[in-house]
Amino acid sequence: MQKLFVFVTVALLAPLALGVTPRFAGPELINDNGTPIDVGYYGAPTMYDWNQDGAKDLVLGQFDQGKIRLYLNQGPDTAPAFNGYSFFQSGGGDIVLPSG
Repeated sequence: MQKLFVFVTVALLAPLALGVTPRFAGPELINDNGTPIDVGYYGAPTMYDWNQDGAKDLVLGQFDQGKIRLYLNQGPDTAPAFNGYSFFQSGGGDIVLPSG
């Protein structure tokens, strides 16, 4: 953990030492059929080629309901396109993880 802290600190302060002002862009929203994806707070997104079609899909946990959403990517990785989601299931029902 200490190595990570040192790395992040150096990465953030190096531009200042070189006289370069870092510029940060705001967050970029990911859309599902034109609507921004919102699972509430503490979303935990990851990209993974779930269906092994060569395009990375979006796997996204949601804190308040304890479910895991799967958005299958219908576009290329350079311009992902999502159209709805399904919940991870087991035994015919949604998998629900404890939250809080």
